[in-house]
This record gives sequence, structure tokens and C-alpha cells, in this order.
Amino acid sequence: MRRSPAIHVLLFAAVVMVFATARVAQTDPLPALSHQERQNWKAIGLVNMAGFRDKSSCTGTLVAPDLVLTAAHCLETKNGIKRTRHFVAGWDRGTFAAHRVSAQVFVHPEYFDAKGSERFKYDIAVMQLEEPIKTTAVMPLLLSDVAALRLGELAVLGYHRKRPNVINGRFDCSTISGSAPSVVLLDCEVISGNSGGPVLAAVGDGWKVVAVIAGRVGGPSPRTLAVPLGDWVMAHWRDALMRADPEGHEG
Repeated sequence: MRRSPAIHVLLFAAVVMVFATARVAQTDPLPALSHQERQNWKAIGLVNMAGFRDKSSCTGTLVAPDLVLTAAHCLETKNGIKRTRHFVAGWDRGTFAAHRVSAQVFVHPEYFDAKGSERFKYDIAVMQLEEPIKTTAVMPLLLSDVAALRLGELAVLGYHRKRPNVINGRFDCSTISGSAPSVVLLDCEVISGNSGGPVLAAVGDGWKVVAVIAGRVGGPSPRTLAVPLGDWVMAHWRDALMRADPEGHEG
């Protein structure tokens, strides 16, 4: 499939704008959700490198009782992958719905072998938790890998460094001309901390996760770079659903 030259230029720009090293001042990050709205998104939380109050964090989404979806670069280090992460679901001004530690982390198998801007296509990962989170405490969000759901208005949610203690987001983000099947470009602006957060599409009366925030493309009109869900993520998700309810789900 032919890729637009524009997408490669934008991806190259995004390489130097990965959230972990972003240094450019932002003007319009995602706004904080109201207290009432925040109650609907407890499945979204912080992915921290150390204790649950650690300031160095990304965003993650609980998609099954023991599975968190996030970005690959949130789990990597120069020496490989840190095997332990903390997930704090529904972090809200010092309170939270649940806290778990990772048992294993899985990065997309193409991520470390990819070079340059190509790596952004695989900047997606999942964390398997040591102990499942009960659905009575946090209801996981559903996933969809249907490409058509990435069109129209989309929601972008997460935590960022300017307001790290509440979830922030917008529900009117749109894809931009030049997006390719391997990445999604959105017209919303994100900043450090939003990495790993979900991009959601409205399906019926609810929302489904269709992509993961991987980076920010700078310039006069900053853009969000997101990785669509694919077979690799969906396979991990189905396995997690089977672990949660072996009699209720087929593989």
C-alpha cells in the first residue's frame, strides 16, 4: 500500500517530540474533565515507574480485569524493559479506584527492531497485572480494531503534566488528511503524560478504544500521533478476557 510522503515527514518530526523528552512549551493541552465526567472514566489511570505517587508517568487503560493498554515507550528503558510498573486506575486528586502492580509487560514485537519514524507504528504495549481488578471496582473499556471507527469525531483522554491529578480530555477530535493505516493523526493537542492514553470512538451508546496515543507532532498546529489497534493487541485482549471468564469467551 502506498503511503503519503506527508506522513513520513510528520512522523520524523514526531520522533523528536516523544512525550518523555518533550521540552517545547504547550499552549492548549487537553482540558480537565468535570468531576461528574471523571466518574465515567475510572478505567483510565496512571502508569508509573515506581510508587503510585511517582511523578514520572504515562497514561494507561484497563481493558480487561488484569490487562492495561499503554504505549511501548512508557515501558522501555535504555537497557530494555523495566519489568515492574504500577497502574493507578481513576487517579483523582489523591484518590483512586484501584492500584495494581504489573506481573509482565508485553511490547509489540516489531517495536525494538524498527528504526526511526517506523518505530511509531509499533509504539503500543500491554501490562498484565499481578492481581485482577474486580469489575465492581472498575469496569474495563472495550476495544475495537475496526478501521471505520477511527473516522469522525473521536475522544482523546489521559493525564498530562500540566494537570497531573485529574483526567483530561476532549470528545471532538478528528482525523487529519494524510493519516495512514499504520498511524492516526488527530487535530487535538496532547503533551507529556498523555502517552499511552486511549483514543476512543462512539459505538452505539458507549465508547470503544480504537488507538493509543504515541506522540505529538509539533508545529504551528500541533497534532496527536496515535497507533491503531491491530491483531497483536486484540490477541492479548482475547486471552485476558478468557482468563477473566474462561467459560464465557471463546478464543
